Amino acid sequence: MSRSLVYIACATGGAVDTFALDTESGTLERLAHTDGLAHASSMVLDAADGTLYAACNIDRPSPEVPPRVVALSADPASGRLSPGASRDLPVTTCYVSLTPDRRELFGASYHEGLLIRFPLPGEGDGTVRAYASGANTHCAVVSPDGRFVYAASLGDDRVSWFRLDGEAPAGTDDDMTAPSGHVAVEHGSGPRHLRFNASGDRVYVLHELSGDVSVFERDAETGHLGLLQIVSAVEGLDLSRGAVRSPSTQDPGQSVIWCADLRLTPDGEFLFATERSTSTVAAFRVNGGGLLGFLGHTPTEAQPRGTAIDPSGRFLLVCGERSDHVSAYRIGEDGSLTSVSRAQTSGGPLWIECWAVA
Repeated sequence: MSRSLVYIACATGGAVDTFALDTESGTLERLAHTDGLAHASSMVLDAADGTLYAACNIDRPSPEVPPRVVALSADPASGRLSPGASRDLPVTTCYVSLTPDRRELFGASYHEGLLIRFPLPGEGDGTVRAYASGANTHCAVVSPDGRFVYAASLGDDRVSWFRLDGEAPAGTDDDMTAPSGHVAVEHGSGPRHLRFNASGDRVYVLHELSGDVSVFERDAETGHLGLLQIVSAVEGLDLSRGAVRSPSTQDPGQSVIWCADLRLTPDGEFLFATERSTSTVAAFRVNGGGLLGFLGHTPTEAQPRGTAIDPSGRFLLVCGERSDHVSAYRIGEDGSLTSVSRAQTSGGPLWIECWAVA
């Protein structure tokens, strides 16, 4: 049996759950539960050595329990995780990514509106470098060539990029690294997550508040993004435009757009985006030039925040923040989604990482 290991960060459960995914049938089998990870919110996997870095305490930090990142060593045979070193962080972090040299991490801070760059837990001198990425920064994604890191500012409606190779731009008045460049998007659209195609010449951006997906052409030398297309992921769902959310704002209810995650299949043929108010997944076919064609919606887990596509490219995994379950869908040759298995998770699943193992 070929399989992938599936790791799910569960915020209210304070844990990471481990499942095995049969990459032929799509069956999910629960393997392990690693607790002691208060408000685990996002993760990044170093597939080269099986280390999972989990960001904890996104919304409720305190002097006694500050935001932190924990290194978890994965056993490929059992799937079990062994907690290792951790690093306290100066700001809350809703997204983590690994630098190309596998020696540092980037974190996106939604509440503080910046990116941070810091050594792996247990390594380096602990220096944290800040980047001026903008209000409600929601992701930090390194380009496939490792030359730039890109950040989406939901509150400022812009996508910025920062050079990682060569000389960095001068700092801002707040002693933060300034962007190498940025592109403004539609006011109030709320860019949230972005994905690159394999070659790095196309960037797909999901807008949380408008429900749009923007397609950009990327210049590898300058990092610049040029808009090619805007297509809706919420067409026919009868939703109003969403609003920027925070712990201090009133919940606008289930009648507004509230998009979450965005994933591209490894072969670059299909793109999937989740919408939380209607608990649906939108599917797109990637056509010539990287442009998108909308295929339709599939009902899924309640309030689908986290998704992943297993390394085989055969299955889309979706976890429901309000259902406390994860579902596996077989991806058809036409981009259709067929539910094949479902499993219970710990409370509040937010993020999924997959690791291909023998």
